Parts: sequence; C-alpha cells; structure tokens
Amino acid sequence: MLRFILPCLALLLGACTTAQVGDTVTLASNSRVALMPLVNHAQTPLAGEKAEDILASLWQQRQLPKLSRYPRLAQADLPPLDDQYRLTQAQKWLAGQQVGYVLSGTIEEWRYKAGLDGEPVVAVTLNLTKLGEDTPVWTGTIAKSGWGRDSLAATAQDVLSDLLNQIEAGQ
Repeated sequence: MLRFILPCLALLLGACTTAQVGDTVTLASNSRVALMPLVNHAQTPLAGEKAEDILASLWQQRQLPKLSRYPRLAQADLPPLDDQYRLTQAQKWLAGQQVGYVLSGTIEEWRYKAGLDGEPVVAVTLNLTKLGEDTPVWTGTIAKSGWGRDSLAATAQDVLSDLLNQIEAGQ
C-alpha cells in the first residue's frame, strides 16, 4: 500500500505542467523568422526580454531556420517597460526585413509563488505566423510550476524548450 501512496503523493506535491500545443510545424531550412517582442502580462518587469533571450538561444541550439531579432535600443538607461512602445518599434523594424515568418507571443506568468517553498511558475504562449497573414501556422501555450529548488530561469528554459520541440527545420 505504501508503494502506491508515495508515488501518488509525489505527483501531487511535485511540479505541474499544463500544455496546449499545436501539431508540429516544419519550416524550410532556408526560411527566415523574425522574433518580435514577447508581451509581458506578468507582474515581473522585463520578463518578456528575459524570455526572448532564452528563446533565441534555444532556437539557435536546435539549428532552426535563421532567427532575426528586433534591435533593442542602445541606451545607457533602462530599457522601455512599455510593451506597446516596444511592439511599435519592432513593427517598424519588421517592415524592412526579408522574413517569411513572425514569432510572437506573451508571458502570462513569470514569478516565484509565495510561501515557504517558493516554486517558480512560468506561463508562455508563442505564435508562429506567415508574414502578412493573420492566422498562425502554429501556436502553443505551456504553464509550468517547478520544484522549490528550481530557479525561475531553469523553469522558463523548460517551458520554452517544450514549445520549441514542436518546431522543426526541414529541407
């Protein structure tokens, strides 16, 4: 009986992941993808920019098609926290790019839970859209609560990695 109860208890107390991800999409290896700013709906400042950095790194590690990132402002001051401003600037940049796809998304949650354990919680939605079209060719949403010993960055990396598992490079 104890052999049954302990695994069930571990599942209840452990990390939890919820995912809604579209079918795998395959991009031609010569495709070009523009990464737009990830809109931050979380209460953590700069969560979108942190996620973009992790996402770009994972994208390159997986040898997916060329990813172009909108340029961040070269200022000695803090980056703008206004997502609408960042999106407007990125859309101006996108107009001059030779890309076939646009990768965009939102950060719904990016924090440590309150309490003794302080588990990290990350929720991200990504959309891959053909340039000039309104309907995404692929979309995915994953929310994950890590273990109390996990870092927020490690949990975010897991979430973004799970999302990118559904995007492949083909011929």
